[in-house]
Parts: sequence; structure tokens; C-alpha cells
Amino acid sequence: MNVPRSVYRARLACVSLNATTTMNHITWALIGMVGYSLTTLLVKFATRSGQFSSFLVLAIACVITLLSAFCIIIVRGDLQQVSGKDFLSSSAWFAYATGIALTVAVMSLFRALSLGPASIVVPVYGMFIVGGAILGILFLHEPVTMRKVFGISFAALSIFLMAKG
Repeated sequence: MNVPRSVYRARLACVSLNATTTMNHITWALIGMVGYSLTTLLVKFATRSGQFSSFLVLAIACVITLLSAFCIIIVRGDLQQVSGKDFLSSSAWFAYATGIALTVAVMSLFRALSLGPASIVVPVYGMFIVGGAILGILFLHEPVTMRKVFGISFAALSIFLMAKG
């Protein structure tokens, strides 16, 4: 059976995402940062003519994300490790809550980008970095160091200064 090149490339991309032993959390975070940076620019391009609403752009992006995530899950064999009852566990409920929070976050970002300048929307939205760091300290009991305190403070200050335009 001949496999179309596009399917072969998609499988190859999924396999490369499974390479967790060669990429650490910093590398993944940098890739995510580049991806989110491009996302904000591309949302502005997609919505600025008014032809596509922010919600239509989000729906298209979500379909692509869903297909990519399922590709990765299948290649990694993640579904072989869980049973039906696992979808009622506390981990599953946290996953469902994550989906709700991510939906609110991304829908709000896309809508804000369709209404205002990226140079203001992105820094304000970027406060999630400060919020996430504080929540990690409060709820995950991550250690508080002076470096983290200064880093969080400077991040908040820089975002405030950028958003004031």
C-alpha cells in the first residue's frame, strides 16, 4: 500500500514529538513560546479583514490541535495505558478542568486580538506567566527564592509597562 507523503510527514512529525529523552523542559518551553508568538500574529492576520471571526479562527486552530494531539497519543501509545474507569479519576477531572480553563483563556485571547492591538493584548495576556508562577508556589509548594520573587516582580512590571503603551 502506498502511503501519501502528507501522511508519512504527519507520522514523522508525531514520532519526533515522542522524543522526550532528547528534549528537556526548557527546549519544549522555548518551542511553546515561539508557537504562541506566531499564534498571536497569525490570529491578527486571520481576523483583520473581518472575513473570519476570532471564533472561526479558533475553531480551525482547535481542529488542527485536536488532530495533532490524537496523532501524538496514538504514536506514543498513551491510550493503551488507561481504561474507561480512569476517565473518572481525579487526574481526569483535572484534565477536564484544564480543558475549561484553556478554552476560556484561548477564546479570550483570540477575541481580544481581534478587537485590539497585539502590542497591548499580548502583554496583558502574558500575565498568565506571573499568575502561573504564583499558583505554582501557592498550590504546588514550589520553593520561593529571592531570584523567583525578583523574576516574578520584574515580569509583572515589564508587562505593565508594555501594556501601558
